[in-house]
Formats: sequence, C-alpha cells, structure tokens
Amino acid sequence: MEIGFNTTVESNFDLNEIISRMKSVEGKKVEAGVFGGFAEKKAMWNEYGTSRGIPARPFLRNSQYEHESEWSRQVGRDMVEVFRGSISGQAVGLKLGQKMADDIKATIDAGNFAALSASTIRRKGSSRPLIDTGDMRASITHKEY
Repeated sequence: MEIGFNTTVESNFDLNEIISRMKSVEGKKVEAGVFGGFAEKKAMWNEYGTSRGIPARPFLRNSQYEHESEWSRQVGRDMVEVFRGSISGQAVGLKLGQKMADDIKATIDAGNFAALSASTIRRKGSSRPLIDTGDMRASITHKEY
C-alpha cells in the first residue's frame, strides 16, 4: 500500500524583497542626547555632577532606564511593519530617535532631580532643575548611523 500527496504553495509576496527590507535595518544604530557644543558639556556636568558642587541630575540615564523596554517594543512593532512593507527601515530609526529625544525632554520637564541651591534659584529666578536658558534641552536630538 502506498500513500502519497502533492502540494504546492503559492504566495503573492517576494521573499527577496522582504529580505532586502529587513537587511536595510541590520546594523543600524540610533542615539539620542546632546551632541556637540557647550550644551553637550552642560549635559555631561548635569548628568554626572561635578566636583564643584553640581549634584548629578541623570536625565539621560533615567530616561533610558524608564523607557528602554518601551523603545524595544516599538522597534519590534516597527520591524513587523518593515516586514509587511508598510514602512521603510529608515523610518524605524527616525521614529525611534524622535521618541527617545522626546522622552529625554519629558524627563527634564518632570523635574524629579536634586533641588537647586538657594543661590542658584536667586541667580536664575527659577527652582526648576536643568532648565536655565533652555538651550541644553533644545539641543536634545538624535542621530542614526
């Protein structure tokens, strides 16, 4: 007794195109923060504190700790869309970078940091940590490579 069957699989997708789309994301990196200029120095002084009495106000690290799983889930959802062809690999990096920068700014806006000294409050006229002229916050951006 012999039992056999034949089958064929038909699809309307191009496997090579899908592989190409997925490879367009391979090895890409996205960073968010303050890149260059005096604002970068101010960001570093505030992130880690200084020996001259500025306490650490880790807005970058706190943002990462608070949001990294959310960022990872977003990339996972976006990769499904890259697979489907509804967004490009480049869009994944742009969306992630913008979300990271927005989250860093929101961490600064929340203001949950070491209080400013009385002399600093008098000098700048505000008790909001990490916001003086606004140039450091405005310098927060992202880059992809």
